[in-house]
Amino acid sequence: MNHILKSARLLLLPAILMIGVWPSESSAQNDFQEGYIVTTSNDTLYGLVKDRKTGSFRGLFRKIRFKGKRGKRKYSPKEIQSYTRGGNTFETFQLIGTGSFFNDDYRISANGEYQYLRVVEKGYLSYYLLEYEEDDSSYVDTIAYFKKNNEDRFIRVNQGLFGLKRKKLSSYFSDCPELAERIQNKKVKHPIDIVHFYNKWKADSL
Repeated sequence: MNHILKSARLLLLPAILMIGVWPSESSAQNDFQEGYIVTTSNDTLYGLVKDRKTGSFRGLFRKIRFKGKRGKRKYSPKEIQSYTRGGNTFETFQLIGTGSFFNDDYRISANGEYQYLRVVEKGYLSYYLLEYEEDDSSYVDTIAYFKKNNEDRFIRVNQGLFGLKRKKLSSYFSDCPELAERIQNKKVKHPIDIVHFYNKWKADSL
């Protein structure tokens, strides 16, 4: 009986080892997703795109990994106008902060640091997310920003658990009094609702 149990354990050992290895290999493969890169020379390159590590040691890459017909390559932010990975599109901007971390607005500047911003909605008012890694962990969080298409400024939309920055947003949308009032009176609760309202109002007013 002991001989049979010993033999069974030996037969099961490779399978157990494969189970232990399989998730990490699968995760590594899944880091690459179909997408494309638009370079600063206006070339659009289609292939597989990787911008982060997943799994236990997750994190964001500064240089985007790309696999295409001509092989593998890494692209720095200054070489990219935008890239799409899976269903998410990111645009590159040179930004300078204008405040503290928790009240940080940005403006576009040739002297600014390159940043990738994830596009949520584009229009007269565009909605972006700035992804960042928390200092004490590998967790990736986001900060929401608005940008009007005739401005070079990004304004921070909310303050974590405190919700929308209503006083600031009411002032920002002074060109649309109805929206400013709705924000101040808490009739809108989500950034995307503000975007849809403003873009519809702007389109109707042209």
